[in-house]
Amino acid sequence: MCEHQRPSHRTGTCCLLFLLLVTCQRVKADVSIDDLRLSFHPSHDVQRDTNVTIKCHASVSRSSGFNPQYEFSIKKDNKELHRTLSTSNTYDYPIEAARVSDSGSYQCFLSIEGKSRSSEREKLKVTGTQRAVIRVDSSSIQEGDEVTATCSAPGERGSFIFFFYVDNKEVRNNESSSEEYSVPLRLKHSGPNNLTCDYSIRLFSESVRSAISRPDIVVVREIDISVLLTISPSMTIIEADNFSVSCMVNSPNQYESVLLIKGSNILSTGKGRTDYGQTAGTDHSGEYMCKVEINGVFKIDKKMLTVKELFSRPTLTTSPIEAFEGEFIRLSCQSTNVSLERIRKDEIKYSIFKEGNRRSINHENGQMTARAGPSADGNYTCMAEAKLISKESPVIVIRSKVLASKPEISVKDKVILDRPFQIQCKSNGTLPIKYTLYEDGKVVYEKTVHHPREEALFTTTISKKEHIHKFLCRAQNSLVPLSSQPLKAFVVEPLGKPLLTTLPVPDNVEEGSELILICNVPSGTPPITFKWYWDSSSNKAHLHTSTVNANSSYHTIKWMERMDSGKYFCEAVNPASDMKSDPVTIHVKLASWKKGLIGAIFLLVASTLILVFIVRCRAKRGKREAATELSVKPASPKSDDALAVNMGLDTPFLNKVGVDIVPSVWTDRQSSSDSSDRSRAHSYNGPDVEYTEVVHPQPLDPARVPLKKGTDTVYSELQTAPLDPSEHVDNGTVEYAELNHDLPEPVD
Repeated sequence: MCEHQRPSHRTGTCCLLFLLLVTCQRVKADVSIDDLRLSFHPSHDVQRDTNVTIKCHASVSRSSGFNPQYEFSIKKDNKELHRTLSTSNTYDYPIEAARVSDSGSYQCFLSIEGKSRSSEREKLKVTGTQRAVIRVDSSSIQEGDEVTATCSAPGERGSFIFFFYVDNKEVRNNESSSEEYSVPLRLKHSGPNNLTCDYSIRLFSESVRSAISRPDIVVVREIDISVLLTISPSMTIIEADNFSVSCMVNSPNQYESVLLIKGSNILSTGKGRTDYGQTAGTDHSGEYMCKVEINGVFKIDKKMLTVKELFSRPTLTTSPIEAFEGEFIRLSCQSTNVSLERIRKDEIKYSIFKEGNRRSINHENGQMTARAGPSADGNYTCMAEAKLISKESPVIVIRSKVLASKPEISVKDKVILDRPFQIQCKSNGTLPIKYTLYEDGKVVYEKTVHHPREEALFTTTISKKEHIHKFLCRAQNSLVPLSSQPLKAFVVEPLGKPLLTTLPVPDNVEEGSELILICNVPSGTPPITFKWYWDSSSNKAHLHTSTVNANSSYHTIKWMERMDSGKYFCEAVNPASDMKSDPVTIHVKLASWKKGLIGAIFLLVASTLILVFIVRCRAKRGKREAATELSVKPASPKSDDALAVNMGLDTPFLNKVGVDIVPSVWTDRQSSSDSSDRSRAHSYNGPDVEYTEVVHPQPLDPARVPLKKGTDTVYSELQTAPLDPSEHVDNGTVEYAELNHDLPEPVD
């Protein structure tokens, strides 16, 4: 039994495995939508009633042996029309007997195994519509009744708008999704009425209008009713006459409501008849209308009533039209038109009012007289009265004119020579005022001022100060002009080019000296502001500012330094101009005492150098002479001795340096000759002389030259005679003995 039961179980298991295998193969299958296109057949532009096929064609790449399912959908103007499954890569969607409503933008969509693609949008255009058809439920109606009209679009589909016309004038329009629509119409005109219609098919972005229908005629029968308007006693009457207006309805129903209207005002109402009566006035002139309404139908009758004036509206006049203060004004009130068939002119009484208050006047001729002035100024009206009718004139304003006062002449701003400036003329009085500017008795400008804020300004120039007094102006608002005084104004003369001078002159400025900078202008009107500046190659500074009522000013620099060298200039400013001088270059020299000190130091150094040079030269010469004359080598003085003096020094020089030379002490005898040492050495043949020369320093002023402390050196020269008298002196020898003496300490 078990073996017989197992086959069915095995068969089910095998089927399940087969399905799983197929499913796994599908999951693992690859598919790619390469392209999707949409097209119309036979064309994208067709006529009405054409069968159109929308074709969707897909290019798909897939795994071998895999047949996918294609899910197509078609949209028109973003609304889905159809969706279907297919085993083919193409799909056709038919549109039978295409209509205008099928026009639009179409797009195809495809989905395969979770992958999707859309085609490009393509437009289909269907042209041609069916003519609209109108029907009415009755071809003859009575005034005020309604007729039902039906408009249809046979064979069309889509969304419609239906339009209804009576005698080619649109009276209704309605939307509908059905191909026909009915409306009730009330025809207002009696007689034949032509009814027509058409429709519009609404597309996504536009609408297509159909051809208008052929007319259907509806005859409207007039209601058997009439109205009658009468005016008594006549269509033309005169003020103060009595008149009446009657409005009557002629119909089987005598209780119809009737209206009597003038303009937009309902004067009276009634059932079948209404009447209106008044005493005529000019405001009663106009069109009167009698009107009755039955079932929305109006019956009317119109007539025009003309009411003539009994007397015209009075006019108030003044003579003269304008009067100056103190002059007399005559006011007259008069009605120009009078209906003489109803009234005499003397029956009209006139009154004149000022600010609403009646003034005392002559009632017969409607005139009054007043003196112009502030008390007479105001608003005036007049009134004419007759047969209980009164009329008021328009308002007139009386303002007494004020004579122009003596004008004042002045300048608007500063007056600068050779530059334009403005002259103002001003006078008090009633405008307009005519101003005339004169220069030296000749008319220069004219101007008429009409407004209170307007000014009489004249632009001119002068070249000399005294010319300012040649101007005057005249003001005139009447026959007599008034003149001003001659113009008086401060005239500013522009500055000439400033000149900067210095004390001392620029070449003589020394350190520590005082420098005076003088700025002068050749011409110009004070006050003048002077400014001084210093400008060097590395710096610039404003030194001083001074305002004076003169044409020059100065600035003093108390102590000049070498660093103050540079360029100096000044600037002059007045209301007319701003001028700068040419720069002055100043080199600050060294102070004289510094020059003397430097010269003294230079001379001292030069003298010292010369003295040292002479001492060294003589010392060298003495050494050479001594070397030839003496056989004994002289002892060399120490370099650190306080004072070493050679015998060859001149006495005057030693005296200058403060050294006294005492006479030599001779041991045996003295030569009778006063010649020099060199003469003695070469010509003297006598016995040798031994002498000692002692040199002592002279006492000096302790305040000027301090004495040297310590030991001074004194040289003694010993000359010994040779042992052999026959020997020449050249064989002799001079010995120097160095004697050291302690000098006394300087006394303070």
